[in-house]
Amino acid sequence: MIPTIVGTIMLVALNDSGKKGALLFATWIIGFYGCSLALLYAYNASNTAGHTKKATINALTLSAFSLGNVIGTETFLPKDAPDYLPGKISILALLASQFFFSFLIRWINMRLNAKKRAYIEVLKQRNGWTDEDVKREREKHAFLDLTDKQNPYFVYTG
Repeated sequence: MIPTIVGTIMLVALNDSGKKGALLFATWIIGFYGCSLALLYAYNASNTAGHTKKATINALTLSAFSLGNVIGTETFLPKDAPDYLPGKISILALLASQFFFSFLIRWINMRLNAKKRAYIEVLKQRNGWTDEDVKREREKHAFLDLTDKQNPYFVYTG
């Protein structure tokens, strides 16, 4: 995501500079955004459990991506040609917000993992379990069709 943000900043900052090489380079590094999409699908797969929930999350992600592509084209208006500066600035603002939300979600997931670890410690104390018992319970829950919220042994990725 960072190369995409840098490339977009370059496109905005060097808009009227005439530095064609730098503008071309900026356009090339914006292409790294495709990596973010692949990571988003992997992130969805590793942070949701339960068949129905996974299918729903993937459908919503694909729908939001498609809707964003349709709306995104409307930010590049003919009256802004040839620079399309408002469109570039809107992309930059959305990339910056995506960067912020990525860290927010990481923070939320770390908090959820800490709560689950604390709950497992309570289970260990209450039931007199060893680490082997916890491992056995974790494996038993792994193949149940439980959502990530229902499964106390599910660990979110950061």
